[in-house]
Amino acid sequence: MPLQDYDRYEILKNSDGTINSAPFVNIPVDSNDKFEAWREGYSRMDILAFKYYNNPFYDFLIMYANPQYISEFDIPDGTIIRIPFPLDRVVLLYENTLTNIKNS
Repeated sequence: MPLQDYDRYEILKNSDGTINSAPFVNIPVDSNDKFEAWREGYSRMDILAFKYYNNPFYDFLIMYANPQYISEFDIPDGTIIRIPFPLDRVVLLYENTLTNIKNS
């Protein structure tokens, strides 16, 4: 199992050690995005994240890219899932959005 090498909450940490709640981050569609059919009983966000990002801990980015679903358990079989790509672009977008929200 890969080590968790990215702390998605780091930007939200305050100097007193508390963490602000994580807001929704809109990830716009990009021509480099990947798409895959959801297979109920087989598909999982962490597996998709590992397949496309080589790291299962970026599964939250795929959920942000598919905001019509609250969790992966809400996704109907056969639904086309958008995987935002490439990872470095998506992480930068995520971090910039959180930084802007925190500084506003």
